[in-house]
Amino acid sequence: MAEHGSDSERRLRRKNRWKAVRTVLQAALLLVVVALAARAILFPNQYTPVTQDPAYLNASETEWTQNQDGEEQTQAGSAGRSGFIAISYNGLTRSDSLDSAIVTQEAFEEQMAALHASGYVTITQQDVLDYYLYHSALPEKAMLLIFEDGIFNTATLAQPSLEKYNYIATACTYAQNLSDVNSKFITTANMKELLGNSYWELGSNGYRLSYINIFDRYGNYFGHLTTDEYVLIHDWLHRDYNHYLMDFLRDEDRLRQETVEQMQERIAYDYEQMRDIYSAELGYVPSLYILMHSNTGAFGNDPLVSDKNREMLTQVFAMNFNRQGSCLNTLDSSVYDLTRLQSRHYFSTNHLLMRIWDDTGDDVAFVVGDEQEAEKWYVDEGVAEFRGNEIILTTQPYAQGRMTLKTGLMDDLDMTVTLQGNVVGRQSVCLRTDRELSRGVEVALENNELVVRDLTGGGEELFRQNLFTFDGGPFISEQQDEREGLIALREAILQWDDDPERVKEARQELARLQATTAISLEEGGTPYVPELDISDRDSRKLRIQLSGTRLSIWLDDQPVVERLAISERGRGSVALVAEVWKETERFSQTNLYDDVYDAVFIDPVIRDLDDEKSIFYQYTLQGTQAMEYTFQNVIGNILDFFVEHF
Repeated sequence: MAEHGSDSERRLRRKNRWKAVRTVLQAALLLVVVALAARAILFPNQYTPVTQDPAYLNASETEWTQNQDGEEQTQAGSAGRSGFIAISYNGLTRSDSLDSAIVTQEAFEEQMAALHASGYVTITQQDVLDYYLYHSALPEKAMLLIFEDGIFNTATLAQPSLEKYNYIATACTYAQNLSDVNSKFITTANMKELLGNSYWELGSNGYRLSYINIFDRYGNYFGHLTTDEYVLIHDWLHRDYNHYLMDFLRDEDRLRQETVEQMQERIAYDYEQMRDIYSAELGYVPSLYILMHSNTGAFGNDPLVSDKNREMLTQVFAMNFNRQGSCLNTLDSSVYDLTRLQSRHYFSTNHLLMRIWDDTGDDVAFVVGDEQEAEKWYVDEGVAEFRGNEIILTTQPYAQGRMTLKTGLMDDLDMTVTLQGNVVGRQSVCLRTDRELSRGVEVALENNELVVRDLTGGGEELFRQNLFTFDGGPFISEQQDEREGLIALREAILQWDDDPERVKEARQELARLQATTAISLEEGGTPYVPELDISDRDSRKLRIQLSGTRLSIWLDDQPVVERLAISERGRGSVALVAEVWKETERFSQTNLYDDVYDAVFIDPVIRDLDDEKSIFYQYTLQGTQAMEYTFQNVIGNILDFFVEHF
């Protein structure tokens, strides 16, 4: 990252932040102590962990095979291929929050356990080089494990799992951050400590993480920003920006601001800085490099830029990860054009395993979790994991997941469940149905809409409600949203930029913007409707009542449908469905596609409509389990806040 202000200014900002939150932290820690004492007194030795050692289902035990194109295929298994998989993480966090953009420590541990159960063993960077240079043999299920972005807390959180499964990982850093002892990033001292325990190797994400040629979603030119500035204005962007090494510097008309020679000097400078800093700080340059951003077709968005990147990275580094989205690397690939699969914050363990299975054909160990609960369901498509109070139904690639309750045919009922699958995709509950979903009624959340379909009538749509509108949107006009983004840009520059002229211009423009107003919705402004992204997460509490041929639905405790007529009544089962949304391609800046979807059903309870004490089915946390789950999240949030700010 770029420097922002003097060391004294940084210390002053940190001191002020500490004063502002110290009281809050002290109060929170006091609450933790009180909670621990209360739990010990009220519930001595009664706690059963929310997550226990899971059971696994080998891919070879399933009856389906499918590739990413949705076509049937015969999986050859790991013996039918050579090469290695590469799995990476942008970071780890303790807290389990829908707002988090990185993987939790708990999820990472479960993913490492499943990879270990699947037979994967980690390899080193030297193993990769020997494979490409000398065609040396690799283990049958070889895996290169990578942590990107160089956040020190990530290494701390990953260490227990690495030790447990005897895994080695590469920690990538930005060279510029190695000497910044006041940051949250890995420093030279941190790196030397990690390298001393045999579980870590060093890689590089580059010299700095900066962004260029930035335009907001309204086409306004934001110029070139540091990471800190970018974070503050990211919400107003629309993927129309680039990384520092990917293109020429351009102006608001997208015309070059520099000559070819200037571009080449600028790019060469970053690589020279990497080489010099790593050599001075650690005595060597790491072998592994990850060019930012991925999937550009070559080594940049402009052919001349690509050529310069190719020249420099092959001089400085021994290997380069140039792509992401798939995990398998073979001898057909160049050692400078490797690919990795980034495990995203919304991936369940089975989601990650399904992506690996699809890329490789390996026999992987899908997580079942609570075997006793799993026995209550037919899982006819996809795979399901049962964990405490959650049922996670993972689809096959470009396909569907489907599971049906084995017992308890029901007629009139009252069902509650919280759905936490991603907004883009389909997760649904089917009532009075069968394993083929040939009859009954379906209540689905798909692409931020609630949809009711009559399965008996061949899937006829009975009701549709846009949930953005249901929540009260649109809330502001596009004109107001655009103004807010322009203000945020100037505020970011004032906070982080050290160019006096740029700061002066930002202060003047901020004053002008604050003295103006934008047309509102009430004044006829254009409604602002956010575009959906495949990584958008949400949580919706759903309640469904079936009485005869009438259906009523509540969402987040608000009535949505009252006594909607359906075609027939009768007894049937309950099914849960997940489906990848493939009718419209959804693009993500960090993940170009995702052909697997997780539907998440939390605390499902099905009662007899006429007797609420009569429960047909229930999967919820009981007693101290619920308390412990809440307690763990509180602790995680406090620790993450402390690490993030101090």
